[in-house]
Amino acid sequence: MMTALDTPPLPDDDRDTELDSPPPASRRPLVLAAVAGFVLGGCVLGLLWGLSGQRAGANVDAAAACAAFARAGHIPDTTGGVDAAQFTRMSDDAVHRVTGSMELATAAATFDGNYQPLAKALDAVNKMVLSSRFDNRDGQAAVVQAEQLCARG
Repeated sequence: MMTALDTPPLPDDDRDTELDSPPPASRRPLVLAAVAGFVLGGCVLGLLWGLSGQRAGANVDAAAACAAFARAGHIPDTTGGVDAAQFTRMSDDAVHRVTGSMELATAAATFDGNYQPLAKALDAVNKMVLSSRFDNRDGQAAVVQAEQLCARG
């Protein structure tokens, strides 16, 4: 009677073929493709997010420029024969608001060319205010233009 322990050994070549199975497939290409897809997708999403915010940022900057310009208060006009010495300068906070409005309008115009007229008008107003020459006709025309552009929204 033969038991399981008494089974004759298999020949050497049969053992080698049973033990030699094909090596597992490498996962490296799959992992690299997944990482590359993740990075590429993140870049595209970031680019789209960044580009979509620029125009909205320009709108916000232009609105802030108009708000700062309005808070600067009345800009004196000495072109109509009023004594220019009567208005030597504006208050410091008003000057800073005019300068700030010009900077915000410039930032808006950088991203959206539709705000270029507002930026140019506020630049002319800023130059007039900084020089304290309120009899400058071009500067006064720029004040009116900036007020009209801000009123349009």
